[in-house]
Amino acid sequence: MVFFCCDGCGETLKKNQVDGHAAKCRDCYAVSCVDCSVSFPGDDYRGHTSCITEAERYEKTIFRGVRKLDQQGNQSVQKGKKLSPQDKWNRTIQDAAASAPPDLKSYMDLLVDLENVPRKEKQFHNFTVNSLKLQNTGEGKKIKDNIWKRLIQAKNRKDEEDDDKAEKATESKPGAEESKHVKPANESTPKEVSGSDDEPPKKRAKKEMKSKSKDTPTNTHTSFPSDEDVTKLIKKTLKKAPGQTMKFKVLRKEVKEILLVRANDDDDAKKRLKKLKRKKWKAVMERIVAENPKKMLLAGKVVRLVVKD
Repeated sequence: MVFFCCDGCGETLKKNQVDGHAAKCRDCYAVSCVDCSVSFPGDDYRGHTSCITEAERYEKTIFRGVRKLDQQGNQSVQKGKKLSPQDKWNRTIQDAAASAPPDLKSYMDLLVDLENVPRKEKQFHNFTVNSLKLQNTGEGKKIKDNIWKRLIQAKNRKDEEDDDKAEKATESKPGAEESKHVKPANESTPKEVSGSDDEPPKKRAKKEMKSKSKDTPTNTHTSFPSDEDVTKLIKKTLKKAPGQTMKFKVLRKEVKEILLVRANDDDDAKKRLKKLKRKKWKAVMERIVAENPKKMLLAGKVVRLVVKD
């Protein structure tokens, strides 16, 4: 919770009390943060959602996790330290409120002042009944749905930006390090070699059968999703898209979501899809698009459906 001090009369205020105090106090031209002492004239205090801790304030150079404040007075995260999910969600609300339309602006600004906004849709709707006085029927429900839609769009946009940064970071790293610790497939351990002569023939035969069954992949793991299924889904998704073009990243996410829905009854297939890493799924999609140049075309970061004349 961030607390402020009135620069006119010196009264300490919670964030949601500042507007009410400004209406009463004639000398309230600005408020200062109690922790970092940064002064915020007018409504600038709304963007100040996180601040330095007491340990950072009083220990100063002794404190190892010193963080700098950005132009808005918020602390910038040190390299190597990640924001908590709630902090990320609060940043998402700020971004969505900054570009909100006039009919939603007042509600979004109220959400920015709150620090415990739920991240799940059901809890969010219940939360807004008390905090924003929006009911679950009629116009109130419509406003809540629009607010939630804008928040999810802002979150997806932020996730895409983070993915792009992560991809650029991994591409910049040299790939030679990965091949250093790769063990040859035919190389056997000393235990396997030494134990093979002393064991009786029956036990040795059983072990060989087990090792063969482990080495040979079963067809059930590769049956879903097949290349044909993925190709059809890509075509259907591109047909529905405006101009029959989509960003490759958005396309692969949508196709994977559809496959997860289809695999609802098949638990094994669902587990395999969820465990499928982003890089591997990206490689699969790129390969399928490249193998079907008469149906679809990847140009840079955009996939386009090839229309027959």
